[in-house]
Amino acid sequence: MPRARTAEEVQEFRDKLCAVATRRFAALGYEGVTIRALAAEAGCSPMTPYNYFKDKEEIFAAVRAAAFERLADACEVAAATAPDDPRRADVLARAYLNFAVSEPDAYKIMFELSQPDEAAYPAVVRQVERCRRFMMQPTEILVREGILEGDPEKLSQMFWAGIHGVIVLHMAGKLVSGSSVEELYAMMVTTLTRGARGPRFHDIERALASGLSTG
Repeated sequence: MPRARTAEEVQEFRDKLCAVATRRFAALGYEGVTIRALAAEAGCSPMTPYNYFKDKEEIFAAVRAAAFERLADACEVAAATAPDDPRRADVLARAYLNFAVSEPDAYKIMFELSQPDEAAYPAVVRQVERCRRFMMQPTEILVREGILEGDPEKLSQMFWAGIHGVIVLHMAGKLVSGSSVEELYAMMVTTLTRGARGPRFHDIERALASGLSTG
């Protein structure tokens, strides 16, 4: 009779397989990956992964949940370092940018266009919502204090879309020659922020002048 696996052994194998899956999914997309290929790279039999995951969809969900969790954790740590509300938005955005640049494979998988129904995996939904709250929080504060003007949720989506676009261009090698991802990010944030300025926008302008857009 096979020996029962300990919780630590189960988690160790799940982590190992997810690391392999992260590389494979990022390189080949969801449709291009098979459990047989994952097992081969992980050095186990084709049936072993089924002892830990129901199917490929569950592996993909586990990889995405873990990636969003790491991003949310990075945002949480960054938020605690912000000296004031105007800088909190920039600190969070930079934490997001740094995560994407340092973990490009994970980032690609997080926003894979072809993916299973997210709602079927509560762990994914929970971590995505954590990230969304971090992206929403500073915008809500800035609008409430009159620094920015507009619908907080739509503004946060606009900034998120801008940051994501800069990251995707960087990953695709499509940035204008001579410009860095950090430079384009700074220009994008400055331009969008000024376009949504509120009656107390001078507060964030002082923050911009003291280093908000240049780090």
